[in-house]
Amino acid sequence: MTDQKSSLDDLLAKARNAAQTMGDQQAAALLLEICSAASALVAEQAEMRKEAFRDGIRGAAKVIRNRQAAPGSALSELFTGEGSNPDIFADELSGIAGSTAVTVNDLRKLRQKINTAPEGNDDIDNDIRRVYYAVMTDRSPTSADILPPGSPSRSLDAAAFVVEKLLREGWWTLGNSGVDASDKPVGKVGLTPTQSSKPQTAATTPLTLLSALVLTLIESSKSR
Repeated sequence: MTDQKSSLDDLLAKARNAAQTMGDQQAAALLLEICSAASALVAEQAEMRKEAFRDGIRGAAKVIRNRQAAPGSALSELFTGEGSNPDIFADELSGIAGSTAVTVNDLRKLRQKINTAPEGNDDIDNDIRRVYYAVMTDRSPTSADILPPGSPSRSLDAAAFVVEKLLREGWWTLGNSGVDASDKPVGKVGLTPTQSSKPQTAATTPLTLLSALVLTLIESSKSR
């Protein structure tokens, strides 16, 4: 869907440029009006998709809270793992549905939290979920994009799940800074196969991977 939007944006830009050079002013004005209407329609459809996803999350939270998920369904499997709490998960989903857009300043503050934290914590987890859903709602998300319970800042599996869902065509690496196994971990993340990435390190392996992800999101936002 993102690729289609990019192609449409390019087409509209070409149409606007063509209108500027047209000798027929009436035809040029009509072309510009069509471009504006098309842009407004695309924006409206994007917002409708986002709201539909939020509604889906609210519905999922209600089903989970009321213990109405059908046994064996994808939704029931999200919170049937050992130690999972359906009520906490439902509260998380409800909060996500009402969250606002994430700014570059928000990402910078989150990166500072990650890089200075001695270990993972709930505050970082909540911020990571907010970032995740802010990115996903700009795409064409489905129920398969709902994050399962878990702590991305404490669990490497949960952190990797977030990163791989967001990357799509990107890449990530994780290792340590030297030959000594006790050295701090080092992580790199790229949103595309050709994107370079600065190595990042933090107190733990999950935090390192999340720090690399957030830095890449910051750099990508600045280049838009």
